[in-house]
Amino acid sequence: MTISLLCIINCTDDFEQINTNPNYPESAEPSLLLPGIMREMAYNWGDQGWEEGFTVTQYAARLQFTSGDTYNWSPTGNPYDNAYASLRDVENIIRETKENEGQQNYYGVALIIKSWIYSYLTDAYGDVPYTEATQGISGDNITPAFTPQSEIYDGILSDLKTANTVLTGTENITGDILYGGDVLKWRKFANSLRLRLAMRISDVDNSRAVSEMSEIAGNSTTYPIFESNADAALLQWNSDNPQPKYNTRSGSFDEVRLSTTLEERLKDLGDRRLIVFAQPTTDSGKGIYSDNLDDYVGMPNGLDDEAALGYSPSGDPEKSGSNFISRLGILLACRACNVEQASPTASQTIIMSYSELQFILAEARERNFIVVGDAAEYYENGIRASFTYYTERVIAGGWNEIAADMQAFDVDAYVTQPMVALSGTAEERLEKIAMQKWISLFYTGFEAWSDWRRTGMPEVIPGPDAVNGGKVPVRFQYPNSVKSTNSANYQEAVSRMGADDLNTRLWWDVADNF
Repeated sequence: MTISLLCIINCTDDFEQINTNPNYPESAEPSLLLPGIMREMAYNWGDQGWEEGFTVTQYAARLQFTSGDTYNWSPTGNPYDNAYASLRDVENIIRETKENEGQQNYYGVALIIKSWIYSYLTDAYGDVPYTEATQGISGDNITPAFTPQSEIYDGILSDLKTANTVLTGTENITGDILYGGDVLKWRKFANSLRLRLAMRISDVDNSRAVSEMSEIAGNSTTYPIFESNADAALLQWNSDNPQPKYNTRSGSFDEVRLSTTLEERLKDLGDRRLIVFAQPTTDSGKGIYSDNLDDYVGMPNGLDDEAALGYSPSGDPEKSGSNFISRLGILLACRACNVEQASPTASQTIIMSYSELQFILAEARERNFIVVGDAAEYYENGIRASFTYYTERVIAGGWNEIAADMQAFDVDAYVTQPMVALSGTAEERLEKIAMQKWISLFYTGFEAWSDWRRTGMPEVIPGPDAVNGGKVPVRFQYPNSVKSTNSANYQEAVSRMGADDLNTRLWWDVADNF
């Protein structure tokens, strides 16, 4: 991983070391801290998207090293350690800018980044240090208490509202590798993220969720939100810092293959995004593109190592193995595995897309959480935005055949077909919104997992060799380092939540998805 400002961003093994690490400066210019924070966390978000994010909701399956795909998950410090390392620097920015009238834009941006990181962190583990977190900077507290998730969400939603208020039209932000100092786009991100998180809590704190969503949707002047793909929170990689999988060894890239779940769902819909999300099988001889969707073949999730390596899509043991299963798409490919075609810059890390926002609004309108707009229009906007985004990305990569195919695809016909058109019973309409949202959330951290935990849609069926009692995990276990260095507070949090295992539901997770 290439990370700038190594003297500032320093990953450590546990939270308490992060709080007291003497290599971190007591203060630093926000413009110097921002790029490292955003690059580090976007890389981590993308890494989680590649690992649990791809397999747990079955965009991809594991051809080898299948423990993640069979739910044999161990306690993990990822994203815990990286998140708190970055939050240490976010806190430095907040401390230096909160009372500084000339740096309120930095303060607002820091609140947004803090909110995104904490939402990522708490949605992985549940209760985490929040109120007392990073107090090792100035308060000498290296064993912070864990804050209940409901209180963390209160803080996040309040901070996002504050960020929208303090950000002004004066574009004086430097070091901004996400929006290039565009204050209005940061405000749009703050309010769009606030809608994501309000929807997350809608089944457990409906009055708060509806209040948040109604306030934003009903006043776009005061609370601007994403208006197109150009507003989305997308980190653009460059030649010095290429897309995260570009420098991966080919074996690591090839371990992750197209899932039959994604394959079958897209083929059932005649959805050409399959040619972006995957490559034709090596056996087809078609290279990185085929106009025939039959050349794109997945494998089941949840096979153990032996079964995965020996899997044959046709059932013929002579036609088993990697040559008969599709790699993931050229957009994400590593240089070593697609020497001539891979791009270091075409792929962006999607933190939050315009397409996702439109599906949030579609669900909110469908469930009468908001009274503005039309659910079908939001829904179709989300579908069209996703197709447009991926068409633009393959054009950026110079993959002309894939681009021409995507440009020729009749999206108008796609959205009016019975399996896609927003019609049917209330339940069927919500299922369609969930399905299209799931497709659009491809490689967006583990956001699809969070949405599945909230809604139970679309269905996830554990594979034949799944462990964990055959249940899809609903959280990460805390890192072992936390158990040993902050034991009393860890035990209190676990007692409050229920247990430190993969099946303990988070505060907002009340869906009937077991």
